[in-house]
Amino acid sequence: MFEAIWKTIIRRRGLSLLSIPALILWILSLGYRIVLRIANFIPREKIKVGIPVISIGNITVGGTGKTPILSAIAGFLLNEGYRVGIVSSAYGRAENKSFVRAGYEVAEMPIAQTGDEVMLLADALPEAVFSIDSSKTVAAQNAANSGIPLDILLVDDGFQHGQLHREIDIVTYDAAIPPGQMKMFPSGVLREPFSALQRADVIVITRSKFAKDLSRLEDKLHKLAPRAEIYAARFHFKELVGHHRRMPLKYLEDKSVFIFAGIGNFRAFERQIRAISRNIVYAMEFSDHQVYANETLHKIKNLAGKHEAGVILTTGKDWFKVGHFDFGRELYYLSQIVDIDPGEEKLISHLLKKIGVTKKVG
Repeated sequence: MFEAIWKTIIRRRGLSLLSIPALILWILSLGYRIVLRIANFIPREKIKVGIPVISIGNITVGGTGKTPILSAIAGFLLNEGYRVGIVSSAYGRAENKSFVRAGYEVAEMPIAQTGDEVMLLADALPEAVFSIDSSKTVAAQNAANSGIPLDILLVDDGFQHGQLHREIDIVTYDAAIPPGQMKMFPSGVLREPFSALQRADVIVITRSKFAKDLSRLEDKLHKLAPRAEIYAARFHFKELVGHHRRMPLKYLEDKSVFIFAGIGNFRAFERQIRAISRNIVYAMEFSDHQVYANETLHKIKNLAGKHEAGVILTTGKDWFKVGHFDFGRELYYLSQIVDIDPGEEKLISHLLKKIGVTKKVG
């Protein structure tokens, strides 16, 4: 509920009654800045784990598309023969037990133990090794000490994790976020000020097709992070995925569509779907990492029936949480592919060169 109220306030347009709570959020953001500055002055020992570490993170709260980018990078590395470990705190999971397991094993675990994002990654990357702990440093150490040979560790959402040493920090910057929301939390969505981008080695502009002027945005990021390599990524829906069934996107052409999702940037997801379907009868937004109680599932089912939806669409991570439920109509998630400009090969080559890994594993 609080997330929904916060989003309503920061999404406001012009002067309104919401300007009063917005002023309160701005005052709170000043306190948040002070806390950040104090934290940055505290010396922290950087822990190395003996395996090259690459973090994929962001400077905003909510979804910026870092999970698809992590999945794409891991997939490229695995296809080239590298042994890849993925480190995550599995935010939002119900159980906090640590584990180190292969993706194909994680995909068979209860989602309460894995969390939604880890389950989605494990399903896409069965050959990767997943190390999960509430502390990313501990998870990285567990992976390094597991006895499983690994060439590279990819850390999910590690940009603000000061304790773990990384060879490379990749930051995803979502071009779909309106500039007016790029303020310090809780007045906006920034976890850190833009100056934090100076720590970045690589910046990937996600959902780049939503940028009003991509060249101008790239110039801005170059000035903020002069040493960082900058790439642009576009996400494309590939197909509809359901229980034992995959359908092409054109399947939606004559279907009335009901969409729902519990993600950080729901509006970007909705815009992507509206680009492929002209008949969205209802769009239902939930909190990021939403826990779908039985009452909530029945509410979705009733609304879909009320609006005579032929198909229900959601995200992959939501699908893994609700796919067991009978909505009385077809339920799919949209699988995505990632196009990186100026090319996936250039990005991977740059990463491998920077961490000093050049020899492929046979």
